[in-house]
Amino acid sequence: MKKIKLLALLVIVAFVAQDLLDMTRGFTDGMQAAGDSTEYNAHFDLAVQPTPALVPDTLQGVTNGVKAPYWATRIEGYGRIQKSVPQIALSVVVFPLALFVLYGIYCLIRLVISVLRGSVFTRKNVLRMRLFVYSALLLGVLSELLSYASYLNVAAHVDIPGYEVVYSGLKYAWLPYLLLALFTEIFAIGVKLKEEQDLTI
Repeated sequence: MKKIKLLALLVIVAFVAQDLLDMTRGFTDGMQAAGDSTEYNAHFDLAVQPTPALVPDTLQGVTNGVKAPYWATRIEGYGRIQKSVPQIALSVVVFPLALFVLYGIYCLIRLVISVLRGSVFTRKNVLRMRLFVYSALLLGVLSELLSYASYLNVAAHVDIPGYEVVYSGLKYAWLPYLLLALFTEIFAIGVKLKEEQDLTI
């Protein structure tokens, strides 16, 4: 039981620390990205690949003077790009989903408090775990959809000579999310088996 309590405390500390770091990094990146771009309404960071027509530039080694071709794989910039209908629609969903995520975080805190008090295998804890895990999953899915909608919109409005804009892929590593959902459902089955065993006794 002491190990569970210790792990519960570590979860809260790690969660708070990671969130604070993410918020600080996001705020810093946002401020740097804004820069002197007040005349633009969009900041984009695009994954690109060279087309066969591209003639690569060359760079020269400082020590040996050898010249080697180079090309870009990402291009960052600013522009005037109107948001697409899917982007606007997904942005509207962000606010209610953010409230759901906050409630999920509250459920996580209540879960840890419940564990610290010695109440572990209960239906309430199963519900709390599910609310936290699935709210985080939904937010991740929405973020991926927003990223993809942004890529489609920018790709339709940007022409970069010698390059084509490509989809950079998923933003998040989804394996930890899916494992967390799996362990949540395993925990739910464990609670159900415990209740059945208690009824049998």
